Amino acid sequence: MDTFNSVMLALSLTVSIAAAVCMLRRPAGAVPMGRQSKNTYRLFLLLILIAGIALRVWDFGSIPGGVNQDGAMAAVDAKALADYGTDRFGTWLPCHLYAWGYGQMSSLMSYLIAPLVKLFGLSVVTMRIPSLLCSIAGGVFFWLFMRDVFGERAGLIAALLVAINPWHLLQSRWALDCNLLPHFFMGGLYFLNRGLTKKKRFLYISMLFFGLCMYCYGITIYTVPLFLVAVCAFYMIKKRVTLRNAAVCALVYLLIAWPFLLTMAVNFFGWDTIELPFVTIQHFTDSVRAGDILFFSDKPLEQLAANFKSLLNVTLLQVKDLPWNDMDGFGTMYLFTVPFAILGLFGFFKGRGADNKWLALFALLTGIWVGIVTNGVNVNRINIIYYAELMFIALGVYYAVTALPKLTIPTVCALLLSGALMAGTYFGAYAESVKHYFFYGLEDAIMAAEDSGADRLYISADLQYKGYYNVSEILTLFYDGTDAHYFQGLTDEDHGKTLLPYRERFHYLSLSPELIEETKDSSAAYVGTVSDAALFDPTEFDVIISGDYCAAVRK
Repeated sequence: MDTFNSVMLALSLTVSIAAAVCMLRRPAGAVPMGRQSKNTYRLFLLLILIAGIALRVWDFGSIPGGVNQDGAMAAVDAKALADYGTDRFGTWLPCHLYAWGYGQMSSLMSYLIAPLVKLFGLSVVTMRIPSLLCSIAGGVFFWLFMRDVFGERAGLIAALLVAINPWHLLQSRWALDCNLLPHFFMGGLYFLNRGLTKKKRFLYISMLFFGLCMYCYGITIYTVPLFLVAVCAFYMIKKRVTLRNAAVCALVYLLIAWPFLLTMAVNFFGWDTIELPFVTIQHFTDSVRAGDILFFSDKPLEQLAANFKSLLNVTLLQVKDLPWNDMDGFGTMYLFTVPFAILGLFGFFKGRGADNKWLALFALLTGIWVGIVTNGVNVNRINIIYYAELMFIALGVYYAVTALPKLTIPTVCALLLSGALMAGTYFGAYAESVKHYFFYGLEDAIMAAEDSGADRLYISADLQYKGYYNVSEILTLFYDGTDAHYFQGLTDEDHGKTLLPYRERFHYLSLSPELIEETKDSSAAYVGTVSDAALFDPTEFDVIISGDYCAAVRK
């Protein structure tokens, strides 16, 4: 891939420079528009849609293998919500989830999973369906926005790019609460543009999306309101939005967002938990999330420099991130697309365009703001920027093929080749490697221990890192499908059987010869990593190996 990327980068840089020269020689705003029949346009669009959806649903639920601990937690709380209207700890309709205690979790993912669990049961598929559907919807909103703002041809290029985009594919196939944010934000952008250019009622629909953004990721507390105020001020100056429009928008937004805003206030000022019939505004005593924000840093200037470096690494430079966030050799946007992004920005400012085009810039600036203010961003933390980045890449490709029309077919072929290589890697080598970060094989190991009939289960606290018992516990709760009332100690029944109380039945400890010796006279089964298999005497235990994990049950 290194040679391929080097060649592609050289070609994209050459094409972008040539296109920029052509644009400089042309009067401002004079961008030649290619013509194509409606039927041809619809055919290309249909093929792109089919390919994009196929990439996201092929082997869905199996790739990536295993589950992520944050996705498992969202699903466990979703099951509790479906069964009892509480999270797993018994909090009634929480606005924000307790999660790991020291760091909370946004709630929208769990509320989207809950009805699926109610209808179809708890599984990897029901856990991941909201991510899939929201990602597809976000991609459609992205195409519609680009079509409406920059024209059909630019929209078609945008549709192709989002369909084969590495970041968009990866995050669509596993569950993580914060990955909902870019899609709801994109939906808000689309309807906001419609409200500015068509009927004002779309402005109010956009506020529904921006309000729901608040329940996707905590960083929205210092991003979405700022974005909305800036956009409102800009378009009021442009006389595109009236004071009445702004007031109604604010009302709709606050009707949706006020529980989240109040939750942030409760925790910032140290107020007590507020319990209402329809929502709980919870105070989290152990939260450390304020430490993730530049304004609360002990060394703000040093942190600002570090944040700017992180911002560049995960956007323009596409430095390798966590294994589940990008693929080696492809980055988030393809490593060769940077020249197109720069060309897109150049053409954006050079061309005239309508006032609504500035929404794309506001979206990009919002993402940059996140990177500057949020400490040490990775792909997840700054995911709000990627649709905006993709907008300018799409514009760059659009400006290139309109300035150099003979390069249209070669450019499209190069993009399709890149997409094919990316898809082959994703479903091949990448799928084989990433499953080891998603606790591949743990489900079968836990089920083997459960099926042994043992009264007590000893689950290694070291399944992820040494002593991370809470990760082991949440994965066990997910795979076991543990009833929330049983987990809370309100009942001794689970799965239709009377069992030892939860705290007596499940133990999350480091497996050791001493532990095995201490528990030899009890009815016990054990779950650990493959390396733990050597702890068990094969004359006394049946050891079942499953992926990276094992279960040991007495003979």
